[in-house]
Amino acid sequence: MSINPNLLVLIALACAGAALPAAAQTVYKCGYGSAVKYSDRPCTGRIVDTADAPVPARANPRQVDVRRLRENRILAQSLRRRPGETVPQFELRRRRAAMLAPDRAECARLDTRMPVEAARMDNPDPHEVSSAAAALEQSRRRFRELRC
Repeated sequence: MSINPNLLVLIALACAGAALPAAAQTVYKCGYGSAVKYSDRPCTGRIVDTADAPVPARANPRQVDVRRLRENRILAQSLRRRPGETVPQFELRRRRAAMLAPDRAECARLDTRMPVEAARMDNPDPHEVSSAAAALEQSRRRFRELRC
């Protein structure tokens, strides 16, 4: 019985390949949640050792509670009418309490600026009156935009 030499070479190569140990390959898991992808390269281009990563400090519950209590106290004070306060004054104060601090400060500036600009309208100089009218209109427009 004669065996084909090509077949002998093929069997020898198969046995040699099976005898070599399989090379271990590093696999990186990239992504979070349902969008997980596996790669042979690091996700961010750098390897991070999570054992040395700092643990984030938790907020002190006492400090959080103190801040929350202070905010609730301020809100509660804005929802009560003060003695001698009229209904329109109370509504104005309550509406402004809900505003952001910079907007509330700008409304306070507009409250003081608009009467000054209105008083400038009584000036006998027509140029001063037109300048005051333009400034007053601009202040009123900003007052409406902010909903002061």
